[in-house]
Amino acid sequence: MASQFFLKTSQDIELFQGYSTFDQINANTEQEVVPTEDGKRQSNIIASLLSPCGRFLAYSTKSSLKVFHGESLEKLLFSIDLKDIYDLQFSPAGNFINTWQRPSIDDPNDKNVKIWYLNQELTEGVDPTPVYSYQYKSQNSWTLQFSKLDNYAIRTIAKEIRIIKLDFQNVEFNFDQPFATLPQPNDSQPFSTYLISPAEHPTIATFIPEKSGKPAQLAIWPITEGKIVKRIATKTFFKADSCQLKWNPQGNAVLCLAITDFDTQNKSYYGENTLYLLSFQGVNGTLGGNSVRVSLTNGPVHDFTWSPTSRQFGVIAGYMPATISFFDLRGNVVHSLPQQSKNTMLFSPTGKYILIGGFGNLQGSVEILDRHNKFKSITKFEATNTSVCKWSPGGEFIMTATTSPRLRVDNGIKIWHVSGSLIFNKEFKELLKVDWRFPCPFKLVNGSDYIVKDFEVKDDVLDEINNNLDPKLTKNQLQIHSSAVGVVIKKKPSASTGGKASGGYKPPHARRAAANGGQRVVPGYTPPAGAAGKNKKAGTPTATPATKTNSTISPEEKKIRQLVKKLRSIETLKQRQINGEKLELTQVQKISNEETVRKGLEALGWKDEDE
Repeated sequence: MASQFFLKTSQDIELFQGYSTFDQINANTEQEVVPTEDGKRQSNIIASLLSPCGRFLAYSTKSSLKVFHGESLEKLLFSIDLKDIYDLQFSPAGNFINTWQRPSIDDPNDKNVKIWYLNQELTEGVDPTPVYSYQYKSQNSWTLQFSKLDNYAIRTIAKEIRIIKLDFQNVEFNFDQPFATLPQPNDSQPFSTYLISPAEHPTIATFIPEKSGKPAQLAIWPITEGKIVKRIATKTFFKADSCQLKWNPQGNAVLCLAITDFDTQNKSYYGENTLYLLSFQGVNGTLGGNSVRVSLTNGPVHDFTWSPTSRQFGVIAGYMPATISFFDLRGNVVHSLPQQSKNTMLFSPTGKYILIGGFGNLQGSVEILDRHNKFKSITKFEATNTSVCKWSPGGEFIMTATTSPRLRVDNGIKIWHVSGSLIFNKEFKELLKVDWRFPCPFKLVNGSDYIVKDFEVKDDVLDEINNNLDPKLTKNQLQIHSSAVGVVIKKKPSASTGGKASGGYKPPHARRAAANGGQRVVPGYTPPAGAAGKNKKAGTPTATPATKTNSTISPEEKKIRQLVKKLRSIETLKQRQINGEKLELTQVQKISNEETVRKGLEALGWKDEDE
């Protein structure tokens, strides 16, 4: 069966078959569509999510939660009356679904987070009950963390991390009597960030930020019964107010991107970035651990990611054009690419291909490398206005999409072959979410399409699944869907043209200077008579910028300047949000006013120079 993918629009949820038919499959969401006052159709769906194991599709409305299963996700598992569910999260193995409801104002003890167990036979007509519930008012980091096979769950309670071991025969979340506890070190801050590893015998990475002259601390801890006191590996360092943690798939190495709120050199708006690597060998580090600082070029870290083999990782860092490098588990460089304007790196699920892209405020150029052939470049193409980019589960196709609210125009999805050929294209008035449906790697109970019998994942089973997902085709063997026939794709210019990429972001003063022949123009300043002639070269015409003094600026122009300043500030906040930074409530409210600002500018006759 080819890889399926699902789309969420403002009207419904659509499930599509993958290559080569791309047929649309009904996902039973028609009943959630209601007419609006202006005669249009709009969906009541608030949140929707596919489980990582591919067994379930869940979505919430203003009054209910529904979970579907089946080959085409057409069978209703259950429907529960629950109001104001604004976020959903599946556990890694898909056995649990976590729901976050808006906290009740009337009930201060309202347990708004609920966990439901899905890997069981449900009695028809009987509503399931949550196996655990608790109160968490913030919508950030509200869900429990589960291990890869859902046999461990962790939560912070009373300044310590509590770990419970789950038994699927009798599911019980008893954090009052945990299997293990990890208290914070003496005379230090509590853990600000922690992440459980995806290994079969999981460990926990913790981070304590720098404060009051004390260095930040990164550590890996084993999960052993009772009080955990011995570290597997540790690293202390300065310049770390927060961090991002990423485990490799094998769960024996973790990358930590340390971030400061401010850049002491005043070169970056986003602070300073430093990358650290902690690794160990053996179960729970019985063969020792190691910690190193990854040597990178000066500038921000745009992206860092692990190879599916767990033996290498790639980093895009530095000021544009950025440096792209690949490292081994000891932090040594194994390969580097020429500097280029890219900010995204994605390994295919098989590890054979590497996608290097420049999205966001870059021009959308994409390059595919063959890792098995000394990082040889396979193809280059342009995927402009891309806000989502994902490999298919089989690693032979690439999904790029333009979604709202990141971009309000040109919403749509494109499917590419690894050779760079566009094979499917579909446009939408408003596209909110896209994702691939991954196959279930577990053995199911006979006669059931969602109850798992054995959670042991075998490599030969995974290889068989991957081989059946995406056909291995050459460019000449591809069947192009009718929707992609005739679509003009802009090819990336050759490197021989010279110069740096022109698709990067240019600040307003640089755009004004380019429009005036390279001469910088200061708004409100009129150069003195004859000043231009002093530096005039023979035979070179003098650029006379059309500037206005403050006394001649109209009220409309002043209003435009104010609104443009607000719009640029919103764009900066949105980029920080995409990079994973936690924004304050006032900053989130500021982003929500973008449409109002744009309407005000359009009413004054202003048009964005980037469009």
